[in-house]
Amino acid sequence: MDEKLNDKIIPEGKVELIFRNVKTGIEDRYLVNNLVTSAGKASMADGLRGTTASNKGIITYCALGTDLTAPEVTDTVLGAEIFRKLVSVRSVSGNVALFETFFSIEEANGELKEAGLFGDSATSTADSGTLFCHLAISRTKTSSDTLTLRWSVSIG
Repeated sequence: MDEKLNDKIIPEGKVELIFRNVKTGIEDRYLVNNLVTSAGKASMADGLRGTTASNKGIITYCALGTDLTAPEVTDTVLGAEIFRKLVSVRSVSGNVALFETFFSIEEANGELKEAGLFGDSATSTADSGTLFCHLAISRTKTSSDTLTLRWSVSIG
């Protein structure tokens, strides 16, 4: 048997993006595959083994950006972060961690091309902390839109 013990446990995820026009009430929903970064995987493993320094393995912020570069597992920051907000809701269902963040009509307006989840020592400062998840999107958010991102990260 050539397999390594750690080859079987791979975190993966999906993100539901919900754009809602507050003037018309129309919702656009997208389901996008979510890339879990190498740094995110390492932080999760560190958290599982009991490391508590820098809140290891704890996701706290959702960020949006404008860079067109395709996400890679080696990414440590978004390509061009424009807005960051604390995750509003964190929960667990079985082996799936769920994260939800709501952006109001005043927040993160523009040509959105990427999103990410940050944690560990993340703060409200762009590019701070560990990038756990990174995804490409292609949508303009205007001051008529709210945006909800619902992330799921499954272990297994």
